[in-house]
Amino acid sequence: MTSLKQVLAAALLATMANVPVFAMADQAASEAPVRQYLKAWDARDVEAMMKTFTDDAVVILPAQAPVSGTQNLRGLLTAFVKSFSAPGATFTPGQFTATGSVAYFLWQGDTPSGRYPFGADTFVVRNGHIAYLTLAFVAEPKPAKN
Repeated sequence: MTSLKQVLAAALLATMANVPVFAMADQAASEAPVRQYLKAWDARDVEAMMKTFTDDAVVILPAQAPVSGTQNLRGLLTAFVKSFSAPGATFTPGQFTATGSVAYFLWQGDTPSGRYPFGADTFVVRNGHIAYLTLAFVAEPKPAKN
């Protein structure tokens, strides 16, 4: 059932990006900006991450309104980088799959304030840049230290 949900989500995102589901752009060209983004994430380089997005990129997160606009996106990425750069934080990349203009990336992490046993990012690429990014994750808050 999970794979069916993944396929349907990818088809929905491709449709939102005005990309025909079965006639998508060259996979290698579409995969490149996502790999560039992930490389910038590994370096915790927000400005390099910003360069991978379209000017009108939209990021969708659980339980909050979509984030769009350069300054809002920069603020979101800065907050994630700060959290995952804190002493003791970990980020473990997992499976990476790309097809057409859609890429799917699994990860796990740990920050001072929470554990993330499951994370999944879906990217939709348009014209060589990331147009849509969805983030789904399980966040388990850690108890506050006294």
